[in-house]
Parts: sequence; structure tokens; C-alpha cells
Amino acid sequence: MSLHTIILAAGIGKRMKSKKAKVLHDLMGKTIIEWVVDQAKSISGKSIMLVYGKKGEELKNRFSGVQYALQKEPTGTGAAVAVALKKINAKKGTVVILSGDIPLLRKKTLEKLLDYHQKSALDVTIMTFCPHSPKGYGRIIRENNEITKIVEERDANKQQKKIEEVNGGIYVFSMQHLRNALTKVTTDNAQGEYYLTDVVAIIRENGGKVGGFKTKDPLELKGINTRKNLSEATRILIDRKIEALQQEGVTILLPNTVYIEPNVKVGQDTIIYPNTVLLGNTIIGSDCVLEPFSYLKDNKIPSGTTIKSG
Repeated sequence: MSLHTIILAAGIGKRMKSKKAKVLHDLMGKTIIEWVVDQAKSISGKSIMLVYGKKGEELKNRFSGVQYALQKEPTGTGAAVAVALKKINAKKGTVVILSGDIPLLRKKTLEKLLDYHQKSALDVTIMTFCPHSPKGYGRIIRENNEITKIVEERDANKQQKKIEEVNGGIYVFSMQHLRNALTKVTTDNAQGEYYLTDVVAIIRENGGKVGGFKTKDPLELKGINTRKNLSEATRILIDRKIEALQQEGVTILLPNTVYIEPNVKVGQDTIIYPNTVLLGNTIIGSDCVLEPFSYLKDNKIPSGTTIKSG
């Protein structure tokens, strides 16, 4: 299978109230976009195209093994994908669309999405979820369990707004169907933009098969649009790291008070006291004790060491 991944990262991110593109903000030791590039490399290391906008010039040539496409004007996600496809020579194959502001997706979830797409012989697979509140999300419209279209919040009627299943912003397309459908997308909507979501109905109308893959963990599809979202994503990643360490035999006395970045390694039977901060590539051996207010960055701590408070 010829697999191509497109990362949409041309959004300005006005709600971040920042001078820089939102995907360049730090999240647990990496920029938001780095998390997404890592997602792409985990499933498709050979063909990755990153679409950036005017405010994202710093993104260009930032990552090795990644190609870049500039979306000069913010005219919608459909236009962004069209810009990327102009630089991809392949006419056949599979296209995965990732969002540059959704950094919490796990590799295994993306692998399950691709597996579902292939085994179901679909032309479009949409990753969906049911959030606590669907407000602001595109609603998934189904007939006899088959997805017929996606209706954006601003274009949805009262009945459609009651639908709980929403678009997660992650897609898998047949390359041929995607290319053909993009030529038929218009700006006849409340935003006056070329919606990628309109491609779903177009492909179905032309005989394509559309399906939805509902993720079990809605938090994986949490987008980052505000500083509050950024802190929420940080909390989720810390919780994941703490749970993994606990499963490996590490004692963390008050998990809500510690900050541990993803690359940190901690040995079995080490005890971590409250208000500890562990950063970067810190490696801590087994049977260690990290007393309150321990702060380590890129340190290597031998087994049996006690790090004193202060």
C-alpha cells in the first residue's frame, strides 16, 4: 500500500493570543506540531507533507524527512489539502489527514484506524468521537449507520446540532477519490471556505464507500486552540506518563503534584515524593528516593540514590 500523510498546520490560532503560530507552542518538552509529526512518522515515514500558513514560516524545513507546502491564504481545509496534493506525484494510494493541533493521538489508535479502513474496503474513513458537549464540532450524519456527510456547526440546523457523534478531524482517503472530489468543493457555506468535510458527501454521491471509526478515548482527539486547552493537554500527557511508570513499579506518592516529561525513565521501586519535576532525558535508576521539590533535567541518577529536598 502506498501511504501518504498530510498534516494540516496552516491555521493562525487567534484564540492563543500569541505572536507565533499555535502549533509552535511548547507541550511537555516538544512543540505541538512535533507531537503530530511523530504521529505521522509512526505510520508513514516515507511520504509526509506539512501544510503551513503565513504565520508558520518557522515550520518550513523544521523536520527532516518531511516535505512542505504553503497555503498562502486561509481559505479552508479543503484548499489546504489541495495545496499538499499538488506536491504529491502519486495518483493512487492511501492518504491520511492529520491535524496539526491534535497532538494526543496514540500510534496504536492510528494503526487501528488504518486497519479498519483497509479491512472494510472503504474510500473514506472518518475518525469520530462523542465528546461531553458536541458544540463547535462538525456533526456526523448517518443513514442506516452509513455516514452520508459531515455538517459543520455553523451550517447545522437545530435537529443536526442534537447529534452527539462528531468529526474528530482525522481522515483516511483513497487518493483517487480525494483528488476527484476536491475539484468539486465550493465555498457555499457560512464561512465562505473550502471545507474538506464536503468531500465526504461528494465521494459518496459518486459511488464511494464512507465509514466512521469511533475512538474509545475522546481525549485523544482533543484539539488545542487556547492556552486553557494547552494546559489540559499537558495534564493528560502527565497522567499517561505517571500511569505508565506506576505499571512499571514506580511509587508516586501524590501524582497530581508532579511534572514528568515523556522521555524520562525511572527504575523499579523508586519513590517519587510530591512537587517533583523531571525534565528532558533524565534517567533515574531503581531503588532511588526523590524527596519533595526535587528538580532534575537531563540528569542520570544511579540506582539507590536519594535526592534530598531543596
